Amino acid sequence: MRIKSGYPFYGQHIGILVFSGVTPRIPGDAGHSATFPYPVRYAIVEGSYMALVREEKAVKASLLAAIQQLKGQGVCAVAGDCGLMSLYQQELASFKLPVAASSLCQIPMLWQMVGQQGKIGVITGHSELLKPQHFTASGCVGIPVAVQGMENESHFLEIVINGGLGLDPAAMERDVSHAAQLLMQNHPDVRVIVLECSNLATYSHAVNQATGLPVFDIVSAINFLEYGVNPPKYIP
Repeated sequence: MRIKSGYPFYGQHIGILVFSGVTPRIPGDAGHSATFPYPVRYAIVEGSYMALVREEKAVKASLLAAIQQLKGQGVCAVAGDCGLMSLYQQELASFKLPVAASSLCQIPMLWQMVGQQGKIGVITGHSELLKPQHFTASGCVGIPVAVQGMENESHFLEIVINGGLGLDPAAMERDVSHAAQLLMQNHPDVRVIVLECSNLATYSHAVNQATGLPVFDIVSAINFLEYGVNPPKYIP
């Protein structure tokens, strides 16, 4: 077997785009490498999620530069660490690498899996910041979604929205579980839940336990990409 040369490192198939922030990350979060049973490569995107909200040209340019950097380093697929990166799904995928800019890109597949019945529930960091264009860019046209925001959950507001540094995982789990319960109270016809904010992926198990529903997040999307570009070999 010949090994292709020309890259500064090897063994990492997945690249992850992360903002240059200081929010605490724990396992389960795409920004914590221990989340994955395989190595991943990070590329820092200058700016913050608010730059995506404002659709600043500079953050788009930074995203494109970061994915070009990852491609040049030999990664095989790329994921975004902020659900609002979904706005640039098409532009990022133009680099001829499989890209999951956001967990939202799983919604069209999940809609088929539930027989196009009920609704897809989405728990987002801030319901006022998640716009129709984020769904459209992710291919979610004509799919009924029910959105529940985290902006009124106290610990999430303190840490993620306001940039606090003293993350309490137990308090955050309570916040996410409460948001999931509100989602189901308001939309009992939800069939499956997608966590849009990558900071919520740590708590997918808690959401599943609180609702009894299948739960997907950016980590499930990354695992899907890893399987595709590095499928297991079953025959020696």
